[in-house]
Amino acid sequence: MVEITIWSETKKGGKVVERFDTSTTSIDLNDRRIATTDLSVLYQFPNLEGLTLSGNEILNIDLSVLRNHSELLELSLNGNIMELIDLSPLEGCTSLMHLDLSFNKLKVIDLVSLGKCKDLKALHLYENKLESIDLSILSTCKKLRNLTLEKNQFKTIDVSALFLCPNLMKLGLDSELKVTAEAKLKEQAKIPIALKPYLSRIEWY
Repeated sequence: MVEITIWSETKKGGKVVERFDTSTTSIDLNDRRIATTDLSVLYQFPNLEGLTLSGNEILNIDLSVLRNHSELLELSLNGNIMELIDLSPLEGCTSLMHLDLSFNKLKVIDLVSLGKCKDLKALHLYENKLESIDLSILSTCKKLRNLTLEKNQFKTIDVSALFLCPNLMKLGLDSELKVTAEAKLKEQAKIPIALKPYLSRIEWY
């Protein structure tokens, strides 16, 4: 058995030291009051399927080490204080099924890298400070089932791309949000279940 140490630190400089066997499939650093953490050692966990860092005080996080983790299934970063996050390394996480970034302070987000995540089923972005969001890349995520966007700061959202997500079962949008979509999609033979409650609200263009 080989154990690797993951070093993290609290806001006040306290050390958070956790050791994990390199054969583990899941690393859980939930609710440790972590403000910064060094994920560079994750390359030594070839079987990693789940990484949880939720419920901490993380402002910035470098996900670049995940670029080579094609087997990663779940990434949970919810409940932190992040204002920005670079998701580009996730283009290497081609098996990713669940991404949770809810309950942060994200102001902008670029979802383009998720176009490589063909198995993505759940994307949680609710309770952030997003002022706008481009969902167009999600049209390539045909297995997407759950998308939550409530309690952000955008006033309008274009859901055209979601008409191309045949398995979408749940879509969370605020009631006062202006919802738009391309008019040609109105005649689509099969409309995803999650979009049906919003059809009367959509402003077609």
